[in-house]
Amino acid sequence: MITSQRRQFILASGSPRRRELMSGLGFEPIVLVSSVPEEKHESETPSGYTERLAQEKARAVAKQIEDRDDLPELILAADTIVVLEDRVLEKPVDAQDACAMLEDLSGTTHQVITSFCWLNRTSDDILVRSVSTDVIFRELDTEMIARYVATGEPMDKAGAYGIQGFAGAFVSSIKGSYTAVVGLPIAAVLAALEEIGGIEGFPFLIGEVE
Repeated sequence: MITSQRRQFILASGSPRRRELMSGLGFEPIVLVSSVPEEKHESETPSGYTERLAQEKARAVAKQIEDRDDLPELILAADTIVVLEDRVLEKPVDAQDACAMLEDLSGTTHQVITSFCWLNRTSDDILVRSVSTDVIFRELDTEMIARYVATGEPMDKAGAYGIQGFAGAFVSSIKGSYTAVVGLPIAAVLAALEEIGGIEGFPFLIGEVE
């Protein structure tokens, strides 16, 4: 149980954006990263793929710490992809790949799917959800794409862009959750945590930490 006095949980993700989103709400995530390979099975739907990865990441971290009674029982894992006309865009392998992705996304409406998983490693209760957001890009010219890729910002991000960074200037509008595009749909994550009985006393108040 996460409370105002005990705000820690395990974040099974190395994404600084996910950690910052949860820390900004007063949580104290303990980051533990799994080594689950991010490879889509041929028969999987995009959301089926991200939901499987989120579950596998959570369970892999739970396995890593199965003998650690000193760590929190709740684990949060997530995975984000960009989908353009049924084509899954993950993190670019190099600058050329990043440029190609951004050229394809220019002037389009595409979807960002983030799936997340809450796992109670003590009871083995698990809850998996997906949130899809439509993102509309304005037209990008070749020079703009090249300059953006040269910043290095796209290289660790699905679809080769980060809406919270320079690429925010590429986005004409969105329909859905902004934080899901960043990497974690906060409203859905907290609703799911409430559903499994994993939190009380939110929002946390100053002075309530042990």
